[in-house]
Amino acid sequence: MIVYSVDRLLADSRFQDCLVFSAAELLATHREIPREVRYLADLQKWLLSQATLALHFEHRLDPARPPISPSNLLRFLANTPIASRNTVLAFLAEMRQYGLVEPLANSDRRQRVFVARAHTEDLIRRWYCTHLEALDRMDGAGRAERLRAAPDLILPAQTRMARLLLSAQGWCRPPNAVGLFTRAEAGSNILHDIAARAPWHLTETRVWIGPVTSSGIAARYLISQSHTARILARARDEGLIGWALAGNRGDCWVSPDLVLEYRRWQALKFSAISEAFQAAVERGTVMA
Repeated sequence: MIVYSVDRLLADSRFQDCLVFSAAELLATHREIPREVRYLADLQKWLLSQATLALHFEHRLDPARPPISPSNLLRFLANTPIASRNTVLAFLAEMRQYGLVEPLANSDRRQRVFVARAHTEDLIRRWYCTHLEALDRMDGAGRAERLRAAPDLILPAQTRMARLLLSAQGWCRPPNAVGLFTRAEAGSNILHDIAARAPWHLTETRVWIGPVTSSGIAARYLISQSHTARILARARDEGLIGWALAGNRGDCWVSPDLVLEYRRWQALKFSAISEAFQAAVERGTVMA
């Protein structure tokens, strides 16, 4: 299997197919199970969820490692700008409310300890497999089939990926054009929707992508139309998107800068997934 660097992905036109496929699958998942994936609604929650699951999987791999708890999650996130104690407490409460984690019995009643439910493990495995399928479209390496055949590969693969991305400033603090979307709830969905439509070769100062409406996006992803309209308006005011006609009517265009920054941001994720999965496979081979 090829372990892709960021630069190698960005230099390969097949990465376009990878991005289009993954965007379509992720957005389809959001439409299918919007309640279950609401905890990924913005980048901060996405990072918190990945860190939480990494704690869980590391504990499963080695029971001597700390389980999910507010203090353990804060330690896991040390030296990152991602969350305060109050944010972590609220996030874990939300995960419990959505049935994604449940209390774990422990001898110290002063500490709230949790375990991810089997359904939650299935969700992250599905997410990871989607990205492996996207990489397989570039080289036919069969990564996704390996994960389906050996589901526990997700334990070392996800934990390594999470640590790689949490240490990547370009992922945690994306460029302004990307951050305008990812800081907003469901903004990543809107970004995937519009940026993945752009052709690989960008030859114009405006990249025309066809009709884009706040009502259409809101209906597809079951989010508020007014919220969607505000995100699109902010992007328009920053010169990142625009329309052929006044009133956000007609065909929509996106700036090449937005598309290129989106691709580099996504390449960071795919590179981490590629490296982490290869390491997980090698670890499994050695253990076998």
